[in-house]
Formats: sequence, structure tokens, C-alpha cells
Amino acid sequence: MINIIVGTETGTAEFVADEVLELLTSNNIQACITLEPVLKQLIPSPLWIVITSTHGAGDIPYNLHQFTQSVTNSNSDLSSQKAMIIALGDSSYDTYCRAGISINDLFLSANMTMITPMLKVDAMDADMPEDIVIEWLSQYIPSISDLI
Repeated sequence: MINIIVGTETGTAEFVADEVLELLTSNNIQACITLEPVLKQLIPSPLWIVITSTHGAGDIPYNLHQFTQSVTNSNSDLSSQKAMIIALGDSSYDTYCRAGISINDLFLSANMTMITPMLKVDAMDADMPEDIVIEWLSQYIPSISDLI
């Protein structure tokens, strides 16, 4: 089962995650959304798709603090874990997509495999974030299917 890990403060990332879940399930890929991820429960998953907003001064959303600390302090071997990062932000701020960048860096330092480059979604874009994400993610459905 694919784990969609959501970091949200205002609900936008959660809404995008709902659309991602719908895309995956419509392609016969089992997935679930988690707003309070626990590292030990996620490790057996073939893929983590992290969808996160940035808030404050480039901060990771509060609901992901414990999870990111667990990854930082993990004694588990995460080198076989695969992940994707979808970062939501506003390019009018200096901290554009900083939470996604921080999580990406954390995963790389834990020797995880990023199966795609991180997607940055700009709130200043005329398109809706979920439309941008679904168009981007659709091209990776065959690769994701191969993981399960």
C-alpha cells in the first residue's frame, strides 16, 4: 500500500492528497492518506508520497514534526524506502516550498531513494494546485504500479 503523507496547516495539502488518492485508486493502486504518520507503521510501504505545505518562516507543518524527528533519529535502515515529495508554497515568499525542500533533504540524508524530482507547486500559479499535481503525477503511474 502506498502511503500519502500529508503536512498541512490550512487544508490545501489535504485536499490535494484526496485528489492524489483518487488518481491512484482509479489506476488500481492501493493507497491511504495519513495526517499523523508514525515511522514504524510506514516502513513496510513500497512508496511514500509526501504532500506538504510550508508555513511561517519556512516551517514544516506541525502535524509532521514528530514524523520528521523520527526519521532524523531513526535507527532503522531506510535505504530501501522510496519516496516522492510534492511541495506546496507561494513564490512571493523567500521560504518558497521550504518544508518540502527540508523533507527532501532529510530523506536523502537517511539514504532513501527519491523516485522523481520534487514537484514545487506555486500558489501564485493560475492553475489549481490539485490540477498541477494530478497532471504531473499521471506520468509516473506506470512507475508507481511497478513498485507494488
